Amino acid sequence: MPTEFTVILFQRQHFGNEPGVFNDVEPGTPFVGPTKDFTFNCPNVNPNETAVLMFQSREVSKAQKDVFRVNGVDVFGGLPASPSKDTWNGNVLLVENRHRLKPTGNVLHVEARNDSGGGGGNIDDFIIDNVVIMYKTR
Repeated sequence: MPTEFTVILFQRQHFGNEPGVFNDVEPGTPFVGPTKDFTFNCPNVNPNETAVLMFQSREVSKAQKDVFRVNGVDVFGGLPASPSKDTWNGNVLLVENRHRLKPTGNVLHVEARNDSGGGGGNIDDFIIDNVVIMYKTR
């Protein structure tokens, strides 16, 4: 079965509540705040097949609280916690048919949260980069 891929994000994005916290290790990384939606297309996608979401992350500490969704549905495994704050981490997650991928207008929703899972106060500061989805076509 043929496959295709879409680059969802190709520039580092800093989520959180502390602009400039990464200036010493990742200068120039755009600060987006606590939440952002990334719209992407999957031309000729077969929505009944599982896709693979690949990306890099750095300094994710509240993994069980942060939000990582495709088309309004949580991605199983979520935004994985970073085992080390000093390195980039490669991540591979499955996007299943329950995420209802469509040819146009898909949305990846990323949201930093605090220790209790809320959106205020001291929320997680992390970076994601190079988000790519590989999917099967019809």
